[in-house]
Amino acid sequence: GSCMQLHYFTVVPSMKFVASSASLLISVGLSNLSPSLAFNCKRTAAIIGRFTSTKRYYAATMMTRSDSSSTSLLSSSNNNDSNSNEETVPSPSLTYTPISSISPLITEARTSYTTHFTHPYQFRLAQLDGIERLIRDNYSALSKTINLDLGQGSMYAEAFELTGMLGRISYAKSNLRQWMATQSVPTPFPVNLNMPVQSQLTPYPRGVALIISPWNLPITLTLTPLLEAIAAGNVCVLKMSEKCVHTTSLLTELLSSGKYLDQRVVKVVNGEAEEATELLRHRFDVVSYTGGEKVGRIVNEAAAKHLTPTLLELGGKNPVFVTKNADIACAAMRIAWGKVTGNAGQLCISPDYCLVEASVKEEFVEALCKAMDEFYPVSSYSGNNGDDGNRGDVGKMISVEHAERVVSMVDSTCNVIYGGKHHDTKERFVAPTIVEATADSTVMKDEIFGPILAIVTVPDLDSAIEYVQTNFSSKGKHPLNLYLFTKSKKEQQQIMNAIPSGTCAVNDVIKHSA
Repeated sequence: GSCMQLHYFTVVPSMKFVASSASLLISVGLSNLSPSLAFNCKRTAAIIGRFTSTKRYYAATMMTRSDSSSTSLLSSSNNNDSNSNEETVPSPSLTYTPISSISPLITEARTSYTTHFTHPYQFRLAQLDGIERLIRDNYSALSKTINLDLGQGSMYAEAFELTGMLGRISYAKSNLRQWMATQSVPTPFPVNLNMPVQSQLTPYPRGVALIISPWNLPITLTLTPLLEAIAAGNVCVLKMSEKCVHTTSLLTELLSSGKYLDQRVVKVVNGEAEEATELLRHRFDVVSYTGGEKVGRIVNEAAAKHLTPTLLELGGKNPVFVTKNADIACAAMRIAWGKVTGNAGQLCISPDYCLVEASVKEEFVEALCKAMDEFYPVSSYSGNNGDDGNRGDVGKMISVEHAERVVSMVDSTCNVIYGGKHHDTKERFVAPTIVEATADSTVMKDEIFGPILAIVTVPDLDSAIEYVQTNFSSKGKHPLNLYLFTKSKKEQQQIMNAIPSGTCAVNDVIKHSA
């Protein structure tokens, strides 16, 4: 959650605000919520609530649908207030930062920070206001870059990227003074009781923060850590992904213009492996990296040479437990929606594979295939340009190479039970696909990161838990997200106690991270 990372950018103990408790209601009971994001993804209506300080997220077990008319370092890495007359979408070219200028740029950032110009409350608040204006002034242009880079329509951009960021900014502005406040804390003993003693805890910026953001949510996963680092009083050096050329190019222009943010606060470095490697040679006061495990290890190793604290948000294979006590129809629809509408599976919180009890496997597969047909009919694949009302919600892979990688995972080691016939890798399109898999299947070796869902059949719940423990947990590969579909409180607790995870959602997917 936003607060957890913001406090990580300070030198006080972190606070966890991870998931919402019973805050998702489907189309009803909205008066009890203070929603930070509302969206309608054509066929699924939902309201997403605010964060609270509990780890676990629970959702209603029934679902209401709206009318259907409605390898090298970091190289992979409604009406609004916008003024459309001023919006521009840059050309697909991205100017890389000269290697020779990176060191002076970092030196300039550190020199600026030593003046402590970022410390005052009013300055920080002004920068948060600037990020908000950046989004509002360029709402349509940012949406267009998402379409160009990821093949997603304006509805996806609004739901998954833009509206959520406005909610985060509003939350940060409302709580900034409290986050900066000095707190009185108990004085540890022994002390001289004859002398008055008072202990206080004051949040203090870390200094110069390096932020490395990925391509799969190029706005949210760039502006969120930037927002948090600036709110905490840091100066930032930002490296965005070179793969989402249009979005990175536009954000570079907007963040560096001086129109929205003080130019001393953010220094942007663009490039590929060589530029990223040069960045990591230098010492920073904190490093934030979002992306894959392989590059995460490289970032962590480079930061460790300088004893730099590092915040890593990595992916992994997120399991979905479907037990005999699940609402099968509800589970199938929510899993299908989360897997495909969620950036065609290119989210670190995307459902990766389903562990389904044998007694309900056939019913679940039938319901899942039906949901795929209803949500993403083959007739919607053609062109897949995103904003055309006749297109589907699938989106595209980030690159031809990534599309080829995802398709190649469906080989002779698994059995295709849905889809798999309409891929167009040259156009970066991978069709929704469901496969039956085992622990030895290629699709189970790495995070899929595409619209392919694996189903593993297990005899019972104990076997499902053992599968995750044996193949992943025992190897230190804990899921970023754990998804459970069961109406049994006992089963929910049993799974959560047995499988460590970053977050856990019960009877829903993805929405707990909004």
